This record gives sequence, C-alpha cells and structure tokens, in this order.
Amino acid sequence: MKTKEYQNSVLDLLYPSDEKREQAKARRLKLEKLPQSYQDNLEIQKVASILSPTNQYSTVKLLSELNTDPDIINYRLDAIDDFLTLPKLMPTVYRIITLMLDNDRAGMRKFSNPTSFDEFRAQLDAFGCYISCVDEMHTFYEKTGESLRSAAMKRLFGFFEEIYMSEDYQKLCALVAELNESLKTRIKSVTVAINFDEMMTPISAGIVGYSNAEYIEKPSVFDKILYFNAKKNPNQVEGGLFRRYTNDNPYDKDRVINEVDAKLFKGLSKITDGYIKKLTEVLKAYQRIGFEDIPGLQDQLDLYEGVIKLIKTAEFKGVPMCRPTLLPMDERRSEMKNVYDLCLFKAAISSRKDKKGDSLLIRNDISFDKDGRFYILTGANNGGKTTFIRAVGITQVLAQAGFYVPCESCEISPVDFIYTHFPKEEETGINTSRFTTEIKQFKTISDTVSENSLLLMNESVQSTTPRECVDIAAELVRIFIIIGVRGLFATHLTELAYMCDRFNSEQDCRSKTVSIVAKVNKQTEERIYRIEKGLPEEHSYASTVFREFGIDIEEIRKRKQS
Repeated sequence: MKTKEYQNSVLDLLYPSDEKREQAKARRLKLEKLPQSYQDNLEIQKVASILSPTNQYSTVKLLSELNTDPDIINYRLDAIDDFLTLPKLMPTVYRIITLMLDNDRAGMRKFSNPTSFDEFRAQLDAFGCYISCVDEMHTFYEKTGESLRSAAMKRLFGFFEEIYMSEDYQKLCALVAELNESLKTRIKSVTVAINFDEMMTPISAGIVGYSNAEYIEKPSVFDKILYFNAKKNPNQVEGGLFRRYTNDNPYDKDRVINEVDAKLFKGLSKITDGYIKKLTEVLKAYQRIGFEDIPGLQDQLDLYEGVIKLIKTAEFKGVPMCRPTLLPMDERRSEMKNVYDLCLFKAAISSRKDKKGDSLLIRNDISFDKDGRFYILTGANNGGKTTFIRAVGITQVLAQAGFYVPCESCEISPVDFIYTHFPKEEETGINTSRFTTEIKQFKTISDTVSENSLLLMNESVQSTTPRECVDIAAELVRIFIIIGVRGLFATHLTELAYMCDRFNSEQDCRSKTVSIVAKVNKQTEERIYRIEKGLPEEHSYASTVFREFGIDIEEIRKRKQS
C-alpha cells in the first residue's frame, strides 16, 4: 500500500485550483484535532480500500477532509459524470497516461549521448511513444471534446492540446521523423578493410566506407576469418555479432548484445555525430513540454477508475448509487432514499453472488429536516441498527468527498464534522471505569459539536444502573437538540423513544426528535432490517439470538446425567 498523499499537479483532477487544494489540506489538519473515532466506527479504511485498493492511505486522507466547499465537491462529481457518460474516456485516458508516465520513468530524462545504434534506436522509440500518445489524445479530443462537461476533463485535454499545438512539439516530431528516416535510408552496409601479417593472419579490421544499399554477396572465407580469428586491436570489429547474457551472468538470458554495434557507431562518427546533435535537440524540446508538471496524475486516475467500477458494479447488482445533490450547509438538511452500507455491499457481492436488489441487501430511507433531525433508533438485537447508522455516516463522507453515494437519490447539506460514539470495552483503562470514559468522551463532543455537525451514537450510556442510564442519556439528548445537532442514537433504552414529545417541547429545542424502529416479523421473529418510524417493540427479541448461539439447558441436563 502506498503511503503518500495525492500529489499536486497542474493537471489536478481532484482540486479546481492550487488555492482550493491548500484550503482543503488546512481544513483536514484542523479537523485532525477533533476526535477521530468516526474513521474506525464508519470503517473509513475499508471504504478507501473499496474505492482505491492501490492508494488506500491517500484515499483515507481525501475522505477525512470532509469538504464543505461546493467547488471541490462538484469538480469531482462532474468528472465522474463525464467518465460515466463517455464509456471510452476512462480506458483511453488511463491507458495513454500510464503509457506516457511509464515511458518517462523508464529514463527519458536520464538519456545521455548514445554510444551505439541500439541505444540510439531505443531513445528514438521512446520519443516516438511520447508522440503517438499526444497524437492519440488529440484525436480522441477531436472526436469527443464537445461532449465533455467537467472542468477537470477540459483541463486535462486542454493541457495536451497546448502541447500538440506548440512549436516545441512540432519541432520534436520533425526531428524524430528525420532521424528515423536517416536510420532507414542512409546506412545499409559498411565496407571493412582487413590487415594481414606476412603469414596472411588477419591482425586488424576497420571501417573504410558505407553505403545506402545493402551488401548482398554471400559470406566468404574472409567473413569467417574476420569474426573468429582476428587479433585484438582498438580499431577492429571482431567476434560474433551477437553474444547472449550480460555482465557474464548466465541467468540474465533476456537480452542480446550486439558486440560490434558500439564500434560501428563510433566508426561512423561523421554521420552519428550529427545524429547525436539532433537527438540532443529532441531531448531539449521534450523537456520543455514533457511530464514534469503532472506528478500524481496516474494515482488520481486510479481513484476515479475505482469509483467508476464501484458505481457500475452497484448498478449491475440492482442497488444503484447516485450523484448527491448538494444543499447549503445552513439548511441542515438531508434526504437519503434507499441508502445502504457500502461495506455490507462489498461483503454481500462476495458471499451472495447470485443475488440482486433487495435480495442482496435491504435499503432504507431517512430525512434530516425540520420534521426530524435527531432520531432515537430502537429495535431487535442484530436487527441492522449499527449497519444503518454506518450507512448514513459513510454516505455523508462520500458526498463531501465529491463521490457518488450508496443511495437511489440523495439531497444533502455538508456537515462541519462527524462525531461518533461506539463504546468499546478495550477503551477503558485499569483505573478508569467505562462510565467515566464515556462521560469524558461526551464532554469533548459537547464542547466542540455545532448545529452543523452530525452525531452518530451506538449503544451509548450502558454502564451504570438502568434508571441512571435513562436519565443521563436523556440529558445528553437534550443537550444535543438544544445545540441543533443532526443525530442518530441506536439504543436499547426504549424509554427514550417515549420521551420524544417531551424533548420536542423544550423551549430552545433546535433538532426535533423522532422515534424509529428496526422492524422484526412478529410471527417468525425474523429480522427484516427495515427501519421505520414508530415506537419500540415490547421486547428486543434477544431470546432468538440466545437460542441460536446461547446455552442449551436441556443439553446441559443430559450431559450432567451422563
């Protein structure tokens, strides 16, 4: 897993400007001073791995910005829309950018003067690859440019169009074409002179001429003498034309070395010196228009590709994702239709491969508005309460990241932060009770939470006497609705649900409380995972869980008797 953030780039597909990027980064650093429990409780790491398996660390950082800037959010959403509207856009751009970056990283910027025709040919091929990529981007833009709507894609193709129309690029193309033509036509054969001693033993050989026509005579005895018996001389061409292995390593069998290549290249210096001079001009032109300005672009495309694949998978499975409609923050409103937990979806498509739609997973609706901003969620054990809370939280995170959300439709106001409270036994220390730990956590939350925050509570306040749990939980609810927080409180303290009218009658109440229930089939006691408005059931159907996983008293009796 990579451990770097998405880099800055003149071709940034995630931020509309450097200024916006820096503002988002500053916001993230500021938010890091607040409780970060939402990342574990909402399984943000797992969400990041679903979106971008190769860049989880970078994606977590992106999600934790919790953007409230509509410009950034819509910049990304518009890019996603382009990728979805034009099916060939992602594969084409991704392939070309990957090829260009791989070609550049292979050493184009490290090229030095070639010392052999092999090196010269390799450098020309690399420049040719760059040219073909720019040409292909231009051709694709000519065909589809009018269909592009997002600023990000227009920015990307605009950059390449500037390269395509530049004098440096035209010069680069002309020089590469000229050098390629020279290699094809100027030298087809070389005339070699051989020196012998008085015993007619060849002692040296050298180039005395070249031609643009091929030498077509069959090899003679002199060829055999030349390539196998000549004594060493600094100016001679000797030995077999090809030798396998490099660095005297018998395991390096992937390369073939032309042993006479370097000497021929040097011997033809009258020509090759001109090649080198022109190749130097090519490199300078490339350096002026190359890829220096777009580091990190491939990682950004990796992320978008992961998002697009997820959207298409959800569509195929009958649980579509949607583009969220962004509402002003001060409206403090959200409406999610058929929302579902993205982490549960990922698990479901692996374990229930033949299922689709509601057979794959159950989806629910929720609204945060003047008719209800703080929900008391009760219901059966294992009835889907935690999953529902996580679905709402993940949807909020994804919407503010500028991605599609796991809903059929979604209108949503950004929040300034997401607070979560999912108590864990291991959080308590040796000298600290769970109750004390909880109260300290709620003190931190109440000191920093605002009317524009989202608060998700799961089985909070369970560590003292039943009567005191209800009293303290009720006091916390009053505090949060006075502040005006949007919230979900999953609890077995059913008395709280019956207190909603009392909460709403508070003179300074700014978030109306509503009771919702995780429903159960009363006849079969089967969990149906539907969340609906209403008062709690008479009991939480814990007995069904006990029967499934608990102790069988009859089995104990039989064992004792035996």
